[in-house]
Amino acid sequence: MRPGPLSVDEAIAALLSELVPLTVEPRALHAALGAVLAEPIVAPFPLPRWTNAAMDGYAARADDVRGATPERPATLTVVAHLAAGAPMPRPLAPGEAMRIFTGAPVPEGADSVIRQEDSDLGTKTVQIRSDRDAGRHVRRTGSDLAAGSDALPGGTVIGPGVIALLASLGVAHPRVHRTPRIAIISTGDELTPLDDAARIASGERLADSNTPALVALTTLAGGEAIALGPVRDDPEALAATIQGATTADVIITVGGVSVGDHDHVPAVITMLAGDVLFRRIRLRPGGPTTAARLPDGRLWLALPGNPVSALVTFTLFARPVIRRLAGDPSPVRRTTAVRMADAITPDPSLELCLRGAWSGGAEDGVVTAHTTGPAGSAMMTSLRGAELLVRVPAGSAVLAPGTILDAMPFP
Repeated sequence: MRPGPLSVDEAIAALLSELVPLTVEPRALHAALGAVLAEPIVAPFPLPRWTNAAMDGYAARADDVRGATPERPATLTVVAHLAAGAPMPRPLAPGEAMRIFTGAPVPEGADSVIRQEDSDLGTKTVQIRSDRDAGRHVRRTGSDLAAGSDALPGGTVIGPGVIALLASLGVAHPRVHRTPRIAIISTGDELTPLDDAARIASGERLADSNTPALVALTTLAGGEAIALGPVRDDPEALAATIQGATTADVIITVGGVSVGDHDHVPAVITMLAGDVLFRRIRLRPGGPTTAARLPDGRLWLALPGNPVSALVTFTLFARPVIRRLAGDPSPVRRTTAVRMADAITPDPSLELCLRGAWSGGAEDGVVTAHTTGPAGSAMMTSLRGAELLVRVPAGSAVLAPGTILDAMPFP
């Protein structure tokens, strides 16, 4: 175990140092959103596949239309009609034009597509009234990607644009890292599932809000959530649930991590012969966050039970874990500088992680943001409208409006 409470960045580094990306598998492209390419993609053919028109109009030779004006138009003989998907036409001779539509193959000899707005079509000829398109609007074969060139590096996160590129290259089953499976185990005698409506309404039990929230965060991070809570405040029950989560790559428990009589996570780590990585972080909310390595090699990340703490610490620590396992070479989100619209009182010894949102407007290139509620870990309404986690270093002086701080996306 690393000695003493760790900083946020030290805790993230400690977690990532324990992990390597999961195994590689082919995945259908329609199911690959958010996955990470495990190997580079080399273009098997050029893009575009053939020289084609970038707009509707007339394929022509630039030499035939230069100098054309409305008063002295260039007259060309129309010899073909080309739509997208048409076979490659014969070469274009001087003095000829072919009616052409976007995406259609441009004939050999043509180096221009004259937009139809600059033309007057006759029975067999077309009059070109402007030469502004001479030498333009032709997409050359391979002008986007040459055959054999590097299309995408390994480690690329697959978003909609990457899916479009892979599909264009005929890659139906890219090889990606396996989706991390994350066990979500909420704990607490006071909790009950959402379908226990009567006891929730009566106040006999609290709704387990952490499980659906962390399942959602797991999905957004690119993982597959396995919801196994809530589990009562009993060491044997928690140990049994963890031991039963045999298909999970990572165990995430929520609650029971502090020092109270009903906080059983430390005892269960010992019971399961876990190797503690760290027990505390210099952070508010979320200071009691704990991490351990189980004997089978899996990571156990124990988050505090207050919902705000759970969501903040998941974003700070669990999300990078999921991204690293998924093969993301940059698993930690980048921070950006924000100018705070409101005054902030730091904690004397702990980093604060406040929920914030964009305010709009910028000064000297730094966009303004504001907090969405108090710092307390029980303030659920601070999550409402939150777009950022604003990191406030420990300190003793109140930070005046206009102070620049670092923030990261949330959730």
